[in-house]
Amino acid sequence: MEVVVAKQQKAKKQINLFYCSECEELALKVAASSDAIQLQSINWRNFDDGFPNLFINNAHDIRGQHVAFLASFSSPSVIFEQISVIFALPKLFIASFTLVLPFFPTGSFERVEEEGDVATAFTLARILSMIPKSRGGPTSVVIYDIHALQERFYFGDDVLPCFETGIPLLLQRLRQLPDAGNITIAFPDDGAWKRFHKLLLNFPMVVCAKVREGDKRIVRIKEGNPEGRHVVIVDDLVQSGGTLRECQVSTYCAIVLL
Repeated sequence: MEVVVAKQQKAKKQINLFYCSECEELALKVAASSDAIQLQSINWRNFDDGFPNLFINNAHDIRGQHVAFLASFSSPSVIFEQISVIFALPKLFIASFTLVLPFFPTGSFERVEEEGDVATAFTLARILSMIPKSRGGPTSVVIYDIHALQERFYFGDDVLPCFETGIPLLLQRLRQLPDAGNITIAFPDDGAWKRFHKLLLNFPMVVCAKVREGDKRIVRIKEGNPEGRHVVIVDDLVQSGGTLRECQVSTYCAIVLL
């Protein structure tokens, strides 16, 4: 019996999870959810000139094991140090490597509309496509709620982009509300509707549109009626939050979940 248990434990896939400083709290929650996840650490230091001075702890111990990195590209200033670690981990003779990027930050500039535009989403995708292979093959790049699914074509063949969504978590949260049968989903524009409406077909919907009034851009209801209902706004990209606030005013929201 002890031999069987030992074999089962050995066969169980263990994940060594590294993380950036911003994601420490999230990494702790992820590790607490499964015995198969082992947290690992990195010394995030800087030289006097401001450039990164990085050290991957227990680098020898992760040889032959599955490794993941939880990243946060919240600003250009933190991307370089994380890219440096991301490029280093697969070279430590690991069994496989997975990069988890909860937010792909360049959705506001993902296509060229006139000559001279620089599609920075394409630039970032190309950088991530250069991640070295591990022993198990190409890196899996897991991204949540990317602004446009077409961005999968920005990634090269040396990585495996996997696009996930947080909508199931939203649905789970909505089901727990005391007045769950009186909820309408509001989309601030057609782009948000196109991106997410198929995942929310069980709810009545309101679609808004941005119109100009002088120097201001105002959000107005285009389709649907939110009167007397709780409204949950679902957008495909949030920067300042201005569009969400305008959408809240136009739909007379009682509930807003972001």
